[in-house]
Amino acid sequence: MKYSVKQFLIFLLSSLLGCFFIFSAFTKTQPIQHFEYTIHSQLYVPQLVSVYAARFFIGLEAALGLLLLLNIYGSRKWVIRASFWLLILFTIHLTILYFNAGNDVNCGCMGSMVPMTPLASILKNIVLLILFGLLWKYTSKPERSTWQQITSLLVVPVIIAVPFVIFPAQLKHIPVSKLYGPQAKHVPQADLRHGKHFVGFLSMTCSHCRDAARSLSAMKKADSTLPIQLVFMDPEVDSTRNTMLNDFLEDTKATNIPYSFLEQKPFRDIAGLFVPAMYWVNDSAIVKKLNVPDLNQKEFQLWIKSN
Repeated sequence: MKYSVKQFLIFLLSSLLGCFFIFSAFTKTQPIQHFEYTIHSQLYVPQLVSVYAARFFIGLEAALGLLLLLNIYGSRKWVIRASFWLLILFTIHLTILYFNAGNDVNCGCMGSMVPMTPLASILKNIVLLILFGLLWKYTSKPERSTWQQITSLLVVPVIIAVPFVIFPAQLKHIPVSKLYGPQAKHVPQADLRHGKHFVGFLSMTCSHCRDAARSLSAMKKADSTLPIQLVFMDPEVDSTRNTMLNDFLEDTKATNIPYSFLEQKPFRDIAGLFVPAMYWVNDSAIVKKLNVPDLNQKEFQLWIKSN
């Protein structure tokens, strides 16, 4: 009876850890550009390297999670060992990040879906390491099942390949050149086609866009050197444009941020169907796509200053 209870608890623990790994991998894809940026900015690797590394780690974490969920550990419990040492590696990185950047940045461990500070993520990893230690110790020596060993070795490369298929590994660019064409109103003074910039595509009637403008205005007020540019969808009627703009700026206090207008079609071509659409861009390549809760002055400053 004790053996049955023990086996059930091990099965439950392994399944829960597997589910957590799978969920953690999923959060890193929401959006995947956020995780790409995390690797690029924290590990100081070229942007293209971060694009491939992001997909590899997402796939690896999902593969280990699936094997744990299925209670397949492979020869000499290599799945448990790999998961344990992967957490050790992440924890060492988080410790370095904590001392270098402080505790008021999103470490990116759960993407932008579940923002976490480095210290919170370290504590999370310590709990996970304890649980993996228990699983490692109390899991009985696996039987030499050929199918399980083959399955454990085949699952990993197959699952690692999935993110590369779903999210093709390439640098995405936004056609900022349209802001300088004949259809543009109030052409930006800064050349957004070159260098690092924050570009936010907003609607003057959108409440979330106003929330974004308030946060950006506060960031610009704290550091006037931040290269922030707002682009509004043009109502294409001068009187309407002026009325809507005055109301927007009065409400958000965003008069300190440069802005321009773009006609509806090119605006939609760049921003898509949903606003606010906000990006960190480097030579027009999207480095990071943001939602309103992701607006963080310190992270933006660190990125601007990085090579």
